[in-house]
Amino acid sequence: GDEALTTLAGCFIEAAKHKYRIYRVGGDEFVIVCRKCKEQDVQALASRIHENVANTKYSCSVGYCYSKTGSSSIDEMLTASDENMYAEKMRYYKEKGITR
Repeated sequence: GDEALTTLAGCFIEAAKHKYRIYRVGGDEFVIVCRKCKEQDVQALASRIHENVANTKYSCSVGYCYSKTGSSSIDEMLTASDENMYAEKMRYYKEKGITR
């Protein structure tokens, strides 16, 4: 447990390149806050996270939400991010032929 969290947190920190704020918000849930950036920056961050995690014995699913206008509430953005994360997780299971 602790080794996995420490390893994954390191992957997130490395991917964030000290540009973004990283928070552990639950047992195995993290939020990375990216302010004043483009959606492409957030997509690139997600890609870097996947690349970093692929070099470990762990895996993770990444979901994100982007608000062009900044008018979405935190709750709305967390909900959208969760939905995207679960969609990515389902694609992973499908690709691996894992039934749940």
